Amino acid sequence: MKKGDIVTLVLINGAEIVGSFKEEGTAHYIINKPRLVQPNQNGIGLVSGVCMTGIEPKGDMSFNKTGVLYAIETVEQIANGYKQQTTGIVTPEKKLIV
Repeated sequence: MKKGDIVTLVLINGAEIVGSFKEEGTAHYIINKPRLVQPNQNGIGLVSGVCMTGIEPKGDMSFNKTGVLYAIETVEQIANGYKQQTTGIVTPEKKLIV
């Protein structure tokens, strides 16, 4: 993972956090503007924060590696939704132009 990649952290409780990767230390991951993945009637959505009742983190947040099962790059559709939610920039869908 490199700085700026949109990544998913899967926590030991099963929660998934999506955010912009900043850095990895020996004991932690630092993620910018993390969002909690939450199932809903349309599939999944991103909660503006890392828990249902907490405030929205506006910057970096550190996640202790002892609480993370794994870190992986986020699928494109979710990464695009994250970018739209955090920056307001809409990424166009890739379509075949003929």
